[in-house]
Amino acid sequence: MLKAALIFQNGMVLQRDKKISFWGTAEKNREISITLQGKTASGYSDENGNWSIMVGPLSASASEEVVVTCGDEKLCFSDVQVGDVWLAGGQSNMEFFMRYDADYEEELKLCENPNIRFFDYPEVSYEEQLDEADYFKNFAKWRKADSENLEWFSAVGYYFAKEIQANQNVPIGIIGCNWGGTPACAWMDEAAIKNGGGEVFLEEYAKAVENLDLEEYNKNFLNDPSGWKTDPFSDTFGDLLMRGFGIEDILEKITGKRPNPAEINMDEYNPVVGPKYERRPMGLYHSMLKQVVPYGLKGFLYYQGETDGDTHPECYEGMLSSLIECWRNLWKEKLPFLFVQLAPFGKWLNCDGTPYSIIRKAQQRVSETVENTGMAVISDVGMEWDIHPKKKQPVGYRLALQAENKVYGQSVVCEAPTLSEAAIKADTLVLHFDNVGEGLHIQSESGELTGIKLFSNAKQLDLNGMKANANGNIVTIYNIESVDSVRKVIFGDGGWYQINLYNSAGIPARPAQVCISE
Repeated sequence: MLKAALIFQNGMVLQRDKKISFWGTAEKNREISITLQGKTASGYSDENGNWSIMVGPLSASASEEVVVTCGDEKLCFSDVQVGDVWLAGGQSNMEFFMRYDADYEEELKLCENPNIRFFDYPEVSYEEQLDEADYFKNFAKWRKADSENLEWFSAVGYYFAKEIQANQNVPIGIIGCNWGGTPACAWMDEAAIKNGGGEVFLEEYAKAVENLDLEEYNKNFLNDPSGWKTDPFSDTFGDLLMRGFGIEDILEKITGKRPNPAEINMDEYNPVVGPKYERRPMGLYHSMLKQVVPYGLKGFLYYQGETDGDTHPECYEGMLSSLIECWRNLWKEKLPFLFVQLAPFGKWLNCDGTPYSIIRKAQQRVSETVENTGMAVISDVGMEWDIHPKKKQPVGYRLALQAENKVYGQSVVCEAPTLSEAAIKADTLVLHFDNVGEGLHIQSESGELTGIKLFSNAKQLDLNGMKANANGNIVTIYNIESVDSVRKVIFGDGGWYQINLYNSAGIPARPAQVCISE
């Protein structure tokens, strides 16, 4: 029987200006042909019934029909668009639905746009899981941006698509391939994990399953009546988390009994590590990512790193670089890879934001050393007690600025202001920044500059009473006690901070530090 891969459906968006692949299954050794935009391409299914056919290049268009034929069998896909397609990967802050976004109610009034479409691949941790439960309530369908469907869009993906669609005036498709709480190693093959210096993830998984009773594990996995234990972002547990409920409130709603906060151990609510655990190395690489390869893409969007910050942040620079190479190898193309630097964050459940400073530094180095990448800085939208910042418009918009500059070749400011030099002049501290566009501004009526720390040789200085002024690429700081002793200036230090210094594109300064010689 003739079938196309799950992602090929009515209402899909196909990539313009390059040959793209269609694939699926049929009876073995049968000829299959595909027709669209007046072009026809043919090929044959192999001995296992698998087929893959390249078609195109295609021109941007708003309404097409795709016809796939094999003998007397025919598949017809209607309302197909051709434009630019981006894959949105990562963990919960990319998965984060519009229904949780701070501006959702306002956006509902503005969102009607048939040229923005979204496909969310089902969250399955092993391929057979698709046949074991109804994973299609919120996933596995192409949705248009309208009041009925907006709540199920990735908020970051939607805001990115909204900006790019208006900028490019072509249809934009977003493919969601993400899962909350997942580490980078879950989205990579074994070779990529090793190349990225992530052997520790493989070793820890091997140790965790060495005495696993597989039969008992599979039985418990399928029969777990609570559901949310095996899917932490289900409509019960995950929905409440995303909406910002405290863990005591969530457990009270689920169990009917309010727990003592001092007695809560979140480890009790984690799934057993095993071959169906979504966080295991290589798992989602096979069960999700490879299922959409090689769907034609313009590039990748990526928002991830929190889980790696909670485990082995020291590995992240190598792992992220290797993940980028791994994904590009899958698509056999050095596609643009645009990612989000982690937001400021304090503490949430068992997560402590302090190690995230290591992740941010790793992300910055990757953006500087890996070709055809871009990093969106969101050092102004974090939440101290919630790992899921509720305002995603700045995130999607700043990713779009990266795309407009680095992918679409437009002369727009896309980089964050970066502290490059500091000097003491008379009784003031003068800071120089790069990437300021038409100039810096401080978003503060009182003239307070936030997110900055000053150090003498061994002591952090008291900034009480400090005032600052921004002009062009320079920030001048006044009223600093013992200003002559300043030897180090740090922006965005540690887990939680707030940045209120912006360039002309509305992008906040990124974490950075400089030293002042004596």
